[in-house]
Amino acid sequence: MSSSICMTPACIHAASQILYNLSPDYKTMDPCTNFDTLVCSGFDDRNDIPADSSQYSTLSEVSDEGQKILRHILESSYPEASKHSSFSPRNLAKRDGSADEESFATLKRTYNACMNETNIEKIGVAPLVTFIGQVADSFPVSEEEYENDATLAEGDYAALSDTILLMEKLGVTSFENLGTSPDEKNPDVVIPYVSPAGLTLSVPEAYQDNETVALLQGVFEEVFGSLLPTDPAKAAASKLAQAVIDLEKKIAEVTPPAEDQNDITVYYNIATIDDAGKVGPVLGLDKVIKGLVPEGYNNDTLQLTFPEFIGNVSDILTNTPKSTIQSYLIARVIFQYASYVDGPEVKPVNDFGKVLSGIDPDTTTERWKTCIDAAYSTVGWILSRFYVEVAFSEKAKQYGDSIIVDIKEQFISKLKGLDWMDDEVKKLAENKVNNIIQKIGYPTASPNIMDPQALQDYYKDLLITDSYFNNSAAAIAWGVNGTWASLGEPVDRDAWGMYAPEVNAYYNPSGNEIVFPAGIMQFPIFSVDLPSYVSYGSFGAVAGHELSHAFDNSGSHFDENGKYADWWTNNTLEEFGKRTECFVKQYDNFTIEGKDGEPLHVNGDLTQGENIADAGGLSAAFGAWQQNRNGTFDADLPGLDYFTHEQLFYVFFGQLWCGKMRQEAAIQRIQSDVHSPGKFRVLGTLANSRGFRESFDCPVKEPTCELW
Repeated sequence: MSSSICMTPACIHAASQILYNLSPDYKTMDPCTNFDTLVCSGFDDRNDIPADSSQYSTLSEVSDEGQKILRHILESSYPEASKHSSFSPRNLAKRDGSADEESFATLKRTYNACMNETNIEKIGVAPLVTFIGQVADSFPVSEEEYENDATLAEGDYAALSDTILLMEKLGVTSFENLGTSPDEKNPDVVIPYVSPAGLTLSVPEAYQDNETVALLQGVFEEVFGSLLPTDPAKAAASKLAQAVIDLEKKIAEVTPPAEDQNDITVYYNIATIDDAGKVGPVLGLDKVIKGLVPEGYNNDTLQLTFPEFIGNVSDILTNTPKSTIQSYLIARVIFQYASYVDGPEVKPVNDFGKVLSGIDPDTTTERWKTCIDAAYSTVGWILSRFYVEVAFSEKAKQYGDSIIVDIKEQFISKLKGLDWMDDEVKKLAENKVNNIIQKIGYPTASPNIMDPQALQDYYKDLLITDSYFNNSAAAIAWGVNGTWASLGEPVDRDAWGMYAPEVNAYYNPSGNEIVFPAGIMQFPIFSVDLPSYVSYGSFGAVAGHELSHAFDNSGSHFDENGKYADWWTNNTLEEFGKRTECFVKQYDNFTIEGKDGEPLHVNGDLTQGENIADAGGLSAAFGAWQQNRNGTFDADLPGLDYFTHEQLFYVFFGQLWCGKMRQEAAIQRIQSDVHSPGKFRVLGTLANSRGFRESFDCPVKEPTCELW
């Protein structure tokens, strides 16, 4: 097969990016042992972590480019109809501009309200104080109860459940997460769920770190001293801060580990709404849930994960002073809404998150970035519409679809060749792959963002004003209402869980769907203008990763219709377990530097599903590219003739995970993130890749661990 050098601007740009990211010594390094350094040390050398960020990566670069597009949209005037379609690479048909223009005005109003720092400073913390007052009035504590440290009595239970309900409507969690989702065993039915919550710090293990806990206690003391609703409460700020810390430590002790909370075989538990009230009578969750469900809703089934957690928290609260509980609830409101107001009273909260991530607390983020996030979280589908017109094309959508179809075919081929999976399971697995729904770019229903009227109707009940706080609070309440309104309705299979500019992707087991927003289908991860090994090696690996989630330690419990079911034979389950244990042990051995220079191990159990998906996704993507390239022409990239096309496939994969992270953030991530650090997403995945080892002629061709 002949080849030539591609000298288009796109190819020159891609080659330049690769060469900049490579180690200067890439020709003398051993790719079989140091591939992460080979492909990423140039990236590390030429990129610093921004002052206002905890990390910087290839994905950050893609996100930054997307942010520039969004800023341009938000700071431009509405284009006239002809200009509107002319700047769209999709060449959308001209539409009636009235609904489109009104939606654009709503988008601009949201952004401008956030940008009006003068008005935000003038208002100060008053809106937050109003919310605090509502909570204090709902769960009152008298001056005498403060002085006597009066504990919660049975007569206080109703007030506590009323307050939890109030907070839920404000979008503030207290001791548990409440929401709705499809029943995993009956995925066509939406039911309420209850899962553990209650901690300000990200994971229970963080409460064993005295330095972090002391920092949090100091934050509580400062905000209590300025924002608690009564003078006696403010005067007791130091005592109350210690008491709330003690309460959260007790909750942390009874919180299930993260790996259990991600394991459906552990957390799945169907109960009734009344059961939720019985296991935790202090919380009155039956009353709370009945206050959230739509009028006329009469299904009493819910997903009650870890009922023992609810019972334990209920027991803890029976011996807790009312003043502590009130202060705790107010702290939850403050932490939820502090970023929407401005004033010295909330500075400790906003600084706290920075310090935990290793960021200088005096660092400020450019306001336009904050306000893009505000527009995104408030009217994200309107912003998505205009982003897609600028940054995505029909050609890109079709190419993305074709890559995923190729990967599906390759995955089925790999399933058929497995010697450890029984034939009857192989057939069901093949059916599952064929049934996987692929969503590319943006939604065309729920809402159809290409239909201006449908988009306007979607947000018709959301009131946008010139108040940043009110817009944020209204969007949160609107989202809560929408969540609970889904009860009694058919599961919306058209809905997306990410907006179009998102640089991310996901697999939804209950819907048996893989979703790829337009944001991740951008250079250098994806391009219709580059050789196929570019997009297959990066976006293809991402697509294969999400597809592989359908068969990881979690997704494998769901059948072709998204139902939690036992569809594997005992023999296949046993063989599967042997192979997944290999991944657990492999990643358990990876470490990063923790505090005081001590090694901190990756949690191979917590990250198991992602590690399996990384390996299976890369394998399927490479096989799909190999199959696809037969009889096709792929040009060389200028300056990269040292590598074969097969090797460049893996170079693009490796550079997908280039990045650096502050130590504080890395420690947090390794405790709570189901993903392994980027370095090990390269080294671990390639150690499990037969194609990589053969392409670079490594001494050992056999993968360390292999499933698919």
